[in-house]
Amino acid sequence: MSFEEIIKTEIAAVNRALEDFLDSRIENAKKLGPSHVQYYTYIKEYMMRGGKRFRPIAVVIAYKAIGGDLPPESYYRTACSVEILHNASLLHDDLIDHDETRRGGPTFHARYREWYKKSVSPNLEKASHFGMTAAILGGDTLMNLGSVAITESKLDSDIGIACLVNYQKSFSELVEGVLLEMTMVKDRKATPEMYLEMIRMKTAVLLEKSLLIGGSMARGSESQMRALSEYGVKIGQAFQIQDDILGSFGDESVTGKASDGDIREGKKTMLVIEALRLGTAKQKKILNELLGSDKITDEEVEKVRATFREAGALESAEKIMSRLLHEGQAALDKANPPFKEPYKRFLLDMSEFLVKRDY
Repeated sequence: MSFEEIIKTEIAAVNRALEDFLDSRIENAKKLGPSHVQYYTYIKEYMMRGGKRFRPIAVVIAYKAIGGDLPPESYYRTACSVEILHNASLLHDDLIDHDETRRGGPTFHARYREWYKKSVSPNLEKASHFGMTAAILGGDTLMNLGSVAITESKLDSDIGIACLVNYQKSFSELVEGVLLEMTMVKDRKATPEMYLEMIRMKTAVLLEKSLLIGGSMARGSESQMRALSEYGVKIGQAFQIQDDILGSFGDESVTGKASDGDIREGKKTMLVIEALRLGTAKQKKILNELLGSDKITDEEVEKVRATFREAGALESAEKIMSRLLHEGQAALDKANPPFKEPYKRFLLDMSEFLVKRDY
């Protein structure tokens, strides 16, 4: 099968496993009452709106690339764990960023705020607080449900523990990465190395740990697990740098999001770090004055973009991204025993897709 055919098949299988798992939560909630059924129904609706499902697919492909003897329902149920954790982080991100929509529907806090206004009181302050509270609980619930998906997968105890350890590490590093990102915003001495470590934790960790969960279920060798880890980290880092580039130079009609948001927010991306490292004193002054300014104009946004180009930051970021892509791909060749060829080919194709995308 082609890459596109495998993606289509695996997305369908992952979605079935997610629906089965989330439906079981809704069923369990019936004994608690209508409000709990509504709560878990909202969680399911939030998760099933869409998403590329690359992380649970990575779990399954890593498992198949090594080869194991588990029934599909076990490894697909386990694969749900990382997608649930990913959505937990999105649900909390929506609240932190005050976003009103996600994948074409209301965010969790917005849905509950509007429910409160309609069903309890039109008081906006109280409704907003209720929505915020529901979103905090919703994200917390999903983080826990991710581990439940593993413990309910009927894995041998040693495999189950290995999967849970990787799940817990991904959760921990994800939070630590976001915290580091927050503190880096004001750090004018931030280096490319610091940035790569931050995105390793904030972005790459979920891909890396997804692969390690799949490898654990197949009882992969140390060599195979090291190869999966290096591939996951470096492809995840390259993915984030491409996201940085699209965040300032992407086509909004293709990406579906503003291409000036990172500049207006003053987000510390690889473009910013490289421009401040490579730029002239004049170029650095422009960036320090304009990035994150509340009053930045469209013309000044263009000036920042031009500065990224002229300082060599765009070219440098693209070179770093390309190096990480090639190193991540080469890591797969280090596995002993070698990965099964159809699935190794899929991982190579997936890396090209993730890093060279234009949306």
